[in-house]
Amino acid sequence: ICMNELIKVNYEGDRPTVLARDLYEFLEVGTEFRHWFPRMCEYGFSEETDYTPVIFDHPQNHQPTKDYQLTIDMAKEICMLQRNEKGKQARQYFIEVEKQWNSPEAVWARAIKMADAKIKELSIINSRLTVENQIMAPKAEYFDELVDRNLLTNFRETAKQLGVKEKAFI
Repeated sequence: ICMNELIKVNYEGDRPTVLARDLYEFLEVGTEFRHWFPRMCEYGFSEETDYTPVIFDHPQNHQPTKDYQLTIDMAKEICMLQRNEKGKQARQYFIEVEKQWNSPEAVWARAIKMADAKIKELSIINSRLTVENQIMAPKAEYFDELVDRNLLTNFRETAKQLGVKEKAFI
């Protein structure tokens, strides 16, 4: 079985998920989706832990339609509840999805991707701080010099430090 052949798996988040409607269609459930999904939730599944609501435009009538991203664990449990060959087939498929997701290679790949993103984020912060430091350095040197002289300065030195003509400064 090819990994994306049975039911489309979304790998974009921090764990793989499937759309409830895709699972529903694969399992060939007899009742309407709007009745089936709430009935499945009665088995103790909770929002944001086991599933996340999503809204999309329906491809046929272009109306906002509600669906749910299900964790693989929730999808496997729903498959077991179906007690038929399609449920067993989908459950085995999800077990294989999890094996591949948790393989050392996949874990390393995700870790490297996360590290690269963190490096990029820190590089941007570092660049911003470098620019800020370059802007602030002359001011800091000026005030350090003032402190060394007990905050005493004359008009000429202050105008010179500020890059202004003495008469204009006065």
